[in-house]
Amino acid sequence: MQVINANTIDEVAEEILKVLKEDSSASRSVSSSSRDNVIYFDGWDGLGASAILRAIARRVSPAAGWQAAPAAGLEFEQVVHIDCSVWESGRALQRAVAEQLKLPDHVMALLDRQDEEDDFQGMPQGLRAEVPRVVEEMYRHILKLNCRFLVIFHNGSGEEIDLASLCGFPLFGFSTNKVLWTFQGRFRLEPRAKVDMAIKSTGATNAFLSTASHRKEQGAPELWPYLVNQEALEMVGACKTNTGTRSRSIADLQPAQVIECFLYMMELCCRGSHSIDYDLATHSANYWVCEGILQQLQHGERGNDDDGADDGFWGAVDALHGEMILDADYHQFSPSTHLARFVGSRPYWSSPTHGFTRVPAGVIIPNGDMFQHCSDKLAVLKISCCAFAFQSPPFCHCHSLRFLWLDHCLDTGISTDGVGKEDVRRFFQRLWVLDVRYTHCGQILSAQMMGLMDELRELNVMGSMEWDMGRLQGRLPNIRKLRITKSVVQCSCSEDDLFSEMNKMELLELSGNNTNPYSPVKMSGLISSSSSSLETVIVDGCGVADLRRMSFTGCTKLKSLLLGGMIWVQTLDVSGTAVKTLDLRAITSCRIEELRLLDCDKLCAILLPHFLGIPHDEFKLLIDTTQSASSRASYRRGKQGQRGSTVAATQTAAAAAPHEHGNRWDIAVRDSRLLFSLESLYDPSREGYVEVSSPARPAVTANTAGCSKDEAIKSGSNNEQRAPAVYADTTMLHLQPQAIEGEGQGDPPDTPGLGEVKCYIHIHDQIWTKAPAGGGESGTITVPDFVIGSAKILHVHDCLSIAAIPSATMQSESEWSGLKWCGIERCPKLESVFTNSNKHTRILGTGYQLETLGVTALESTLHLQME
Repeated sequence: MQVINANTIDEVAEEILKVLKEDSSASRSVSSSSRDNVIYFDGWDGLGASAILRAIARRVSPAAGWQAAPAAGLEFEQVVHIDCSVWESGRALQRAVAEQLKLPDHVMALLDRQDEEDDFQGMPQGLRAEVPRVVEEMYRHILKLNCRFLVIFHNGSGEEIDLASLCGFPLFGFSTNKVLWTFQGRFRLEPRAKVDMAIKSTGATNAFLSTASHRKEQGAPELWPYLVNQEALEMVGACKTNTGTRSRSIADLQPAQVIECFLYMMELCCRGSHSIDYDLATHSANYWVCEGILQQLQHGERGNDDDGADDGFWGAVDALHGEMILDADYHQFSPSTHLARFVGSRPYWSSPTHGFTRVPAGVIIPNGDMFQHCSDKLAVLKISCCAFAFQSPPFCHCHSLRFLWLDHCLDTGISTDGVGKEDVRRFFQRLWVLDVRYTHCGQILSAQMMGLMDELRELNVMGSMEWDMGRLQGRLPNIRKLRITKSVVQCSCSEDDLFSEMNKMELLELSGNNTNPYSPVKMSGLISSSSSSLETVIVDGCGVADLRRMSFTGCTKLKSLLLGGMIWVQTLDVSGTAVKTLDLRAITSCRIEELRLLDCDKLCAILLPHFLGIPHDEFKLLIDTTQSASSRASYRRGKQGQRGSTVAATQTAAAAAPHEHGNRWDIAVRDSRLLFSLESLYDPSREGYVEVSSPARPAVTANTAGCSKDEAIKSGSNNEQRAPAVYADTTMLHLQPQAIEGEGQGDPPDTPGLGEVKCYIHIHDQIWTKAPAGGGESGTITVPDFVIGSAKILHVHDCLSIAAIPSATMQSESEWSGLKWCGIERCPKLESVFTNSNKHTRILGTGYQLETLGVTALESTLHLQME
């Protein structure tokens, strides 16, 4: 790795520009070949790299407006600046490059389509790979440009990325294109050994550069503040140009605030030890706010809209914490030379700000003036392995204390006159963060104490014994994050709404908890229906044997539900949430008898565990993705009107009937691809009723045979549009014209009854596939083989786009082999029944069981193939 000796951003930028020159004969302070097309830059032990890359982009960009024209050999017709400091996936990188290159819409559509397919596969964002067809399009597009380019790449993945194979950039042979990239930046200080290991993974990088100070006698304290300042300016500046919500919130912060937050974290990393656990992963943002590094409006200064401004401020703090991903263990035990010198030159502080005091074993902390000397300054306090009276704690006189952490503390129960009830009340009213670990919670988290915590934003309880969670009910109205982990809990409340009044809660974690089997107070349910702000729920192991029900009904903002370990709930209700992928694969042991996913219009995939704990034929499943919780007035819950000429009436009658007969599986999906998630759960003995129809009020108007949408789905108002009905049994096809008078077609023939183990599936016909120019639009629906193989009843009606009966992924002779009854009504584009584009393919084989086929009100010529 070549080292550039420099002390400023400009000095380093000039040296790197020499490396980037096309003319290999130019004089360079760093030896490099003109074929060093891919160059890695590490900065000053990781710091400053991102700022330097951005400075180089300004110098060489044709539209940058830089004062001086680019030097010879630095003429790049196009500069592609890709900022993936916050890494998502190879797919996200590919999309960022495509946007930079301004690729045509059809290429962007390829990415959109693959993202949609991955959504229905339940593919995590971080595992989404590049799309090969997009790579080809990129390569062809770049060749057409026929220009020399420079790619500047901020790589937050931790792995070397081959941009030639991932994004189609020609970089080999006699190419004069260049790539300048770094792992570092935005205060991501990756250890050198980790960088070296990652770079060796693909071998795509040709040159390696780093920077060191050339004024070693002055030491690092002079250089370090300069670099931190430059990095902060770069971060805030980049966030101002980024369209993401998180970036915009960081852009509202001042660079000086960002600097202080970073220095605070680095000092905690370097001063930490095995005896002091600061838990930076959980509490970094809390330290910044409670210590006053990042200021929010004080209570007396807030206006009428204080909640929104307050949440926006804390959101910006959380976003900043997400940007500063530091390896705390590395910086604690192996800090870089200039970092160690800088931290050593700073004044000593702790608690984290005011002192670290050891208390002799067995000594009780007095209630007197132990903290009086810092009562107006102490903002964050951690007390470990100490004993004091919880009813009158010794820190109640600390008026500025906002963050209290009690770890392995003991309640003596001995109260003195040093602290009055009014002092206790005022203290707990001011708290923002309370962390109680392996400490008896009976007093400190009593109903009376929690009733005082009106300003508490975060509560962490870990390792508690016999704590009554029922005390939470009706309390902590300002809580945003609630974690109760590794505890033995019980619940004395009615459980109908355990977290009532916590309408602002955003994160809930209940991992590794158990109940005492001998406790008279049980915990049978967990309800969170009123937490309308809840976004994330984590339950990694829950050994509560009598927890029968876990429900998050009505949590309309809930997007992330992480369940793992032992989950002994009988009913899991995720209805009315915004969950996109329900991933239950981390569950190792469970006995889920009923899964409810009603009003989940965002749901795309259900990833199920291998073991449910009950036979599949006893598992009850309710799914509805055709609507959101905010549009509950749908055909399944609305008032059933008279059967008339609208699609809505037909849907109401058809959809409601199976549910009334007690189906164990009742499913309504907007997109049939969700059904593929259920294949591992489906029992062959379950008989299916499959219904396909368009939404009640489709957004797209279908014009068929000169008819408007309303005319196309009208039920028999014009006799000339009526088609004869066709009925078939297992031996012969009968053509029977029907004379239909007046309004209404009449109900289709009665459907046969199903067995005790049933499955009702309603599929919306709204997957629109663009046809060639001038060909209009047609719909395609693909359903899993297990649905087609088990279906006894198929009812297709009021479909405005479907051109053929739904087909399985694999065409086999057994397709629809168990079907006994089929009804087809008012499908203006339907052309084929039980056939596909290959007219010689046999869809209904010799073993079919179809007894009745009813066809009415079709606008197109119908092709029927049966053998």
